[in-house]
Amino acid sequence: MKQIRTLLLTAAMIWLITSTVFAANLTIAVRPESEVKGPWLTLGDIADVSGDSAERVKLFRELPLGDAPKPGTTEYLTPATLEPKLAANRVDFAAITWSVPPQLKITTRSQTVSGRQLAEAAQSFLTQTAAGSTVTLLDLPTDLPAPVGKLELVPELYGVIRYAGQTTVQVAVRSDGRSFVKVPVQFEVRRLLDVVVATTNLNAGDILTEQSVRLERMDAGKLAAGYLTELDKAIGLQVRYALPPGSVIGERNLTRPILIKRGENVKIVARVGELEVVANGVTFAQGAAGDLVRVQNLVTKKFLTGRVQNDKSVLVLNQPGG
Repeated sequence: MKQIRTLLLTAAMIWLITSTVFAANLTIAVRPESEVKGPWLTLGDIADVSGDSAERVKLFRELPLGDAPKPGTTEYLTPATLEPKLAANRVDFAAITWSVPPQLKITTRSQTVSGRQLAEAAQSFLTQTAAGSTVTLLDLPTDLPAPVGKLELVPELYGVIRYAGQTTVQVAVRSDGRSFVKVPVQFEVRRLLDVVVATTNLNAGDILTEQSVRLERMDAGKLAAGYLTELDKAIGLQVRYALPPGSVIGERNLTRPILIKRGENVKIVARVGELEVVANGVTFAQGAAGDLVRVQNLVTKKFLTGRVQNDKSVLVLNQPGG
C-alpha cells in the first residue's frame, strides 16, 4: 500500500489552521477497506488515529464525514473525494502525518429483515386491531437489509381499515431505537357477521315474526350500513316496503307498527297517584307504541295528549278523566 505523507492534504487545508500554538503530533492512517455500522460516518470509522494527545486523538476520531453507505452497500472514496469531507470540519490540521490509499472501500454492515418477518408483524397487529375479522396477506414484502443493532418492527395502521378494499399497515424498522424505514404491507380484511335476513316474501306493512327472519353469516364489508345482527331488534317491527327472501333487513327497512289510526275510537287512561280513570275517546293522529298523539274525550269534548300503549290505549298523565 502506497504511503501518502504529510503534504498530501496539508496544502489543501492550510487555510483551516486557526491555532497559533504548535499542535500535538498525530498519525492518521486511512484503511483501504472498512466496515462501518452507520448511518453516519466518522474519521475513526475508516482510519487509525494515534498521537501524544488523547484529547486531540478523540477529536479526530469523531470528525463527521457525512452519511455512511446504506446498509449492505459499498461506497468508494479517493483522496480527492475525502478531502472536502475533512475540510468541512473547522479544526486544526497542523502537525498530522497522513497515510491515505489511492482508493477507499467503505461497506456498511447490515442485518436482513425477511419479508416474512415484516408480514407477520403487520398481520398480528391488524388481527388485533380488527378483532373478529379475517385478515389475508395480499403480497409478501421483499427482504430488507437493515442497520445492525437491536431490531424492532413497529406496525401502525395507514389510514383506516377498509372492509371493501385493501388495508395498509406500515411497519417501521428500527435499529437501536432509531427509525430506518417504513415498509407498507397490504391486506384484505373481511368482517364476517351473522345478519338478519328475510326467510320469505315480505309485503309492505307486514309485522316480522320469528318465522319470517333468520340469521345468516355474511361479509359485512359488502353490506350497506344499518344492517341488524340480532333477531330481537327486528321481530315485532313493521316492514316499510316489500322484500324478497334472502334480503338483508336493516334499520331503514323497518318501522314501529302503527297501533292506532286517525279517527279510531280508543280507551283514554288517566292516572293520578294510584287512582286510574278510564274514558272513551277518539284519535286525531295515527301512532305506534310510545308515540304521543292527540285525542278527544267523547264525553267532555276536551282535547288531550297521551302516549300510545301496547294495548292500543292512550295514557294521559296527571289529567284525571279529561
